Amino acid sequence: MDKKVRYLLRIIRFSPPLGIIIASFFIITLLYHEQNEEFKKEKLFLETEYIEIEKNTIYSNVNTIDNYIKNEIQNSEKSLKDDLKIKINTVHKIATNLYLKNKDTLSKNEIINQIKNSIEILRFNEGRSYFSIHNMEGVNILHPINPKFEGTSILNRQDAKGNYSVHQAIEIAKTKGEGFLSWYYFKPNDKSKEFKKIGIVKKFEPYNLIITTAEYVDEYERNLRKKVLNDISKIQYKNEGFIFIINGEGEIILHESKEILNYNIYKDNKFKDTREFFNRILSKKNAKSEGFLRIKPKITLGEDTKDEKIIYAKKFDDWNWIIATSFNLSDTKKITEKRKIILEEKYDNYKKNVFIYGFIFTIILLILSYYMSKLIEKKILKYKNNLEEQILENSNQKERLIKAQQIANMGDWQLDLKTNKSFWSDECINIFGFDTKDKDKFSPEYLKGVIFKEDIPSFEDSIKRCIETGSEHNSIYRIKKDNEVRWINCRGEIDSKRFLILGTVQDITDTKKLELEKKQKEELLYQENKMAAMGEMIANIAHQWRQPLSTISTASTGAKLQKEMDCLSDDQLYSALTSINNSSQYLSQTIDDFREFFNPNNNKIKEFNISDTLSKTFKLISSQYKVKNIKVIKNIEDYKLLSIENELIQVLINILNNARDIVLIKEKERKLIFINAYQKDDISYIEIIDNGDGIKEEIINRIFEPYFTTKHKSQGTGIGLYMSEEIIKNHLNGYLTVENVSYNFEGIEYRGAKFTIKINVN
Repeated sequence: MDKKVRYLLRIIRFSPPLGIIIASFFIITLLYHEQNEEFKKEKLFLETEYIEIEKNTIYSNVNTIDNYIKNEIQNSEKSLKDDLKIKINTVHKIATNLYLKNKDTLSKNEIINQIKNSIEILRFNEGRSYFSIHNMEGVNILHPINPKFEGTSILNRQDAKGNYSVHQAIEIAKTKGEGFLSWYYFKPNDKSKEFKKIGIVKKFEPYNLIITTAEYVDEYERNLRKKVLNDISKIQYKNEGFIFIINGEGEIILHESKEILNYNIYKDNKFKDTREFFNRILSKKNAKSEGFLRIKPKITLGEDTKDEKIIYAKKFDDWNWIIATSFNLSDTKKITEKRKIILEEKYDNYKKNVFIYGFIFTIILLILSYYMSKLIEKKILKYKNNLEEQILENSNQKERLIKAQQIANMGDWQLDLKTNKSFWSDECINIFGFDTKDKDKFSPEYLKGVIFKEDIPSFEDSIKRCIETGSEHNSIYRIKKDNEVRWINCRGEIDSKRFLILGTVQDITDTKKLELEKKQKEELLYQENKMAAMGEMIANIAHQWRQPLSTISTASTGAKLQKEMDCLSDDQLYSALTSINNSSQYLSQTIDDFREFFNPNNNKIKEFNISDTLSKTFKLISSQYKVKNIKVIKNIEDYKLLSIENELIQVLINILNNARDIVLIKEKERKLIFINAYQKDDISYIEIIDNGDGIKEEIINRIFEPYFTTKHKSQGTGIGLYMSEEIIKNHLNGYLTVENVSYNFEGIEYRGAKFTIKINVN
């Protein structure tokens, strides 16, 4: 074992124990001092925290009372209106009963007098509230406290605020029949000023009268305040806490001590320490008026005490009240002192535990460090042996890698972006046929000297993108080696941390040759398919020309025979010439249709209507469908498609011809072919369905293979469907699928093959 390894092992053996002892001493000392400071802070915080808790408690108690009073006010107004509604409905019922009982025997005035007499004596709320009646013109009919108004118009009477209350009552009666309103009026026992009233009006339909009653708001509020004070006086809090209330004049209207009740904070010197505080809260207008006060008076609200207190008070704006409560700081100190004693005991125990557990933990760590150092020593020795073995293994792997590169005809390289220098493996140099003596010269510029000039721009662009964007470098180019063109695939990825590009090169000449051969075969198949399609087209031309040629022959020979017999009239000649001309035009149009299909200039991407494309397709093949009595059922949506129209027509002809052949082979009584075309979710669908009983399940997955056919060799080549799938997939960017389907048409069940073409609309 060498000196360096022994020295490293001594460091591993003795460093952990020494470090553990130093760290343990430091941690124990730090914990001791830190906990001592925490204890001091916690004792101080304990008192402050408890005071805050108590302040939050009295704050919550006062705000709870504030919300309670607001709810009582809100509910009381509803209760008042409900009470008024019950009373007005009772009186209205009395009036209605009197009307129904006497309408056939008494006059209108007599009935109205009976109603007046019945409700005039009805009073409530200690006689303050009564019922009045007037008509829709504002003429008073009943006014129990001011009989002088009866028979006179009170339509234009204004209250103290300038409101025309009778106008409002009439409007409510006319539009709603019943409703609430407010106005100002004198009290029966106080004519000095008008007081606010809340009232209700209800229309008496038989005589178009309005019945009214109301209650004075201040009287109702006075009763409500008595109820609220009584409810609050029953509430008790912890530590004998209580709520006290001061009104706007400074009078104490609620207090636990009866001696303090009705004292005035402005007039009595007992309250000089709190007077300014309460006065500030009462004097604030339209603002949040509340606050805490910490005091130590000789007399606090009538109580002889040396206790320091904290008061919380809040203004209740609706009634101009101050709602307040307090707590004694002496109670807080008693509780915090008890908690401080517990805290001190806890701290003493903590110090003992720190020393005991710190010592035990240090001993455990020392024992663990001893065993860990032993384990690490073994691991290092084992690692040293493994490393030596690994170095040997890496050498073997490098040899195997070089051998693998030779077999795969692949080499590796790297480019230093800082120096622009390259490293090439031996196999990489061999692929290009360079001399190993020129290794120092290898660079992208050196490489461009052997790449075909046409391939250099794409190579440079790929390297540039790799450096600028971090994308993969991938370039295929040609070189000349031993007077032979070789194809090279060069790939690489950037290592931005080390400013390197690491990559490989592979001679793919053999693969390229196979691709070219495959492409040539596909072109041959394409041409073979074109020739087959041309044969079909020639047959279609023959079918479509047969009838017009026969018509021309018949018309010309008939005219000639009639001329020889000297019985040819001008009308007969004109008819024969017209027939010949029409047939000639049809032949010309047929030629144009087929020439358009075979025109190479039409094999370009353009926008076209699918319905027009299907019409062109049927023009080219319709003659054989008519002769064979094949019925085509179309369900075509008119939409536009961006694609190569002629290639789509070629695919449609292939599939339709296959469908024609299968329904003819099956010799069905009804020969049916369905064409559906529609769009869904930006996909164009074209479906062709026959009733030829479908394709056998054991061969349905093979029908798109080249040279696979179920027809006789004289009838089929087996490349139509193969080329159709190739055109849809590679030229039109779509999919061609087939499946067997069962369906019902005109009440009859059929089964057949369904070919579906899917092409993206865009």
